[in-house]
Amino acid sequence: MSSEHLRRADHEPPGAGDFALGPSPADWEKLERPLALDPVTFEILRHKLEAINEEQAIALKDVSVSPIVTAASDFNNALYTADGRIASMGPQVVFHSGAMPIVLRHVMEEFPPEEIGEGDMFVVNDPYYGAVHHPDVSLVAPIHHRGALLAWAGVAAHQVDMGGMSVGSISARAREKQQEGLMMPPIKLIEAGVLRRDVWRLILNMTRQPQMVGLDLRGFIASNSVARDRLLELIDRYGADTITTTMEELIRYSERRMRERLRSLPDGVFHTRGFLDHDGIENRVYPVDVRLEKRDDTLRFDMRGSAPQAETYINCTEGALIGAIFGGTAPILGAGIPWNHGILGALEVIAPKGLIVNANRPAATGAATVGQGWTIMSVTSHAVSKLLAFSDELRHHSCAITHGTFAALFSGDRNQHGEPYGTQLIDPQIGGGGASAAADGIDQSGALVAPRPHIANVETNELHGPMLFLFRSFFPDTGGDGAWRGGRAAGTAWTPHGVARLRNSLTSHGVEVPVSFGQFGGWPGVCNRQRLARGTRVHELLARGELALHPDVLAPIDLEALGGEVEELEAKVPEFELVPGDVVLYTWQGGGGYGDPLDRDEERVADDLALGIITEDKARAVYGVPGDRDALRAARLRGAEPPAQRAETGAGESLSHLTPSLILARRGDGLALQCACGRSLGIAAASWRDGCATRRLRGADLPRGIVVHDSLELVQYLCPGCGRQHGIEVAERGAPPLEDVRLAAGT
Repeated sequence: MSSEHLRRADHEPPGAGDFALGPSPADWEKLERPLALDPVTFEILRHKLEAINEEQAIALKDVSVSPIVTAASDFNNALYTADGRIASMGPQVVFHSGAMPIVLRHVMEEFPPEEIGEGDMFVVNDPYYGAVHHPDVSLVAPIHHRGALLAWAGVAAHQVDMGGMSVGSISARAREKQQEGLMMPPIKLIEAGVLRRDVWRLILNMTRQPQMVGLDLRGFIASNSVARDRLLELIDRYGADTITTTMEELIRYSERRMRERLRSLPDGVFHTRGFLDHDGIENRVYPVDVRLEKRDDTLRFDMRGSAPQAETYINCTEGALIGAIFGGTAPILGAGIPWNHGILGALEVIAPKGLIVNANRPAATGAATVGQGWTIMSVTSHAVSKLLAFSDELRHHSCAITHGTFAALFSGDRNQHGEPYGTQLIDPQIGGGGASAAADGIDQSGALVAPRPHIANVETNELHGPMLFLFRSFFPDTGGDGAWRGGRAAGTAWTPHGVARLRNSLTSHGVEVPVSFGQFGGWPGVCNRQRLARGTRVHELLARGELALHPDVLAPIDLEALGGEVEELEAKVPEFELVPGDVVLYTWQGGGGYGDPLDRDEERVADDLALGIITEDKARAVYGVPGDRDALRAARLRGAEPPAQRAETGAGESLSHLTPSLILARRGDGLALQCACGRSLGIAAASWRDGCATRRLRGADLPRGIVVHDSLELVQYLCPGCGRQHGIEVAERGAPPLEDVRLAAGT
């Protein structure tokens, strides 16, 4: 955090973890100066840099054989300025590019300029040196011209195994970083163009998959070499000053656009809290809290309400924190703006050391991406979407959460040919997309941090390893209900095939917490479900064509009928064995809904029913089709708690519709939120939810498919006049309403 582009927030007292991501306020006036080169040249070179990013990705995929890279595109590559800022990046996994400036900062801190030579490449995978988590390996290469360092190329990708206590290297049993596998601080892998074979042997000696990891690393080298060659070709054609000026101007352009967009939005505080369930030891929940303050042209992410760091592998460090905030912000607020360090330039983060979102060493961090980082991304995007909802121009970018979890299942040992084998199933990439203020969520959405989602064909999975898939499918009634509904959940079931055993581990969350939050009255998507059937007759039934289907929409295969013992798995499962006949079934969260489901257009409900997206029971009970919607709204109020405070009566002047039912209105000299029925809920400069009636849902009161941990509850926020639904919140039992929106006075 000592470098200029990752400085401390000037208006905060100094403290570890309080930092800004852009230039100091004294530099902001530079954003408005004229373009330093002619616009045509700028546009040509901007697109040439993007073409280099594309060619970097092609080179990596052409060399790699890992399905994590070739099928899932779980990597990213970029070009960086000489001091380590993102200049131009690929569109694969935003996590990686957002974290790479921290990797580069540590490389430059560990190696003085005279030790960063032409032809060098540095490898890093220690989370305390910027890696997102240790299976995500980074390789960065300085690019020199006539002896001067002009830029960096970088690539990072998830590796199938980096050693440690468990296949896949993510172990729920880990209590400190030393137990998790090989972790490298900045080390020269290539020196003056020559591979250091001692470091190469060290890396491959620790992995259970040396051939696959070796080819991935060779793909990294190819990717960086292509970037260096292509950038030097541009320098030869246009001159070094023109290329470095283009990079600086591109960053400045994005920051100016980002700050202009922020200035068009209202000042205020937008608050979201999520929960991560299970820590690998016990089934407890950990809050991840973001208090987003938008002030003029700056966004501050205050994470101080998050839990202290955990004793297990669910923590994250600075790389995952910044990568997740970048991934939760750029795809929504940065739409139409080139993604580079200019977007980060408008952001500030407060996250003191010792929190679960910014842990002190030697805390374990194996689940930093699929656990903590994923949750940070979700709460970040949810808070940013609340801000966008207050803009008529940008509201269509406001959205519910796109599948708020990634269920990481690792499997390995020996394949059907007796060779070392290991994989991470990437199928959970097809979780449900969150609905927006203008459209339904899509089914195969990918995640916000992965704008180009890919998964392998089932046949490719079976060819790659000793697995037999029983199904892979979307399920009805699994997207979050709303005026705009979330995308459906998907899932799969498989059994070992052609081997005596497979070793496996499973790391997910959202099993006992709905984490695909809805927005402004939309319901969350269904929770994850993870089941294991031991000792089944699946092969016999398949051979006889008698594999039974089941009416349960989340388990189309009847596990009970397979004849084995069925076990419901928790969110985190340490390494366990599977043998032929054992069946794993797991499903993933749908996307969150947006707005009250009873506001959904009835023709859209009928179309959803005809397409099998929802069932007749869902259409009637939740959407009121056919039915009396006013009666369903009124029924919500039976047994509801009255508002904490009485709001003023009478409708104000309607200014803007956040949803069909929730309206921003002018009342006197101030702003208020009011229901479509005309009932005022409270002023926008205070906690408007205090003007809502509430219902606290647990157990049998919860919608089908949604599970809530014993320490939590689901709270409905309802108009006390007509029963319209304006909010759904996962909260600690008995906690006061979260003050989710507070517009600044005078907005």
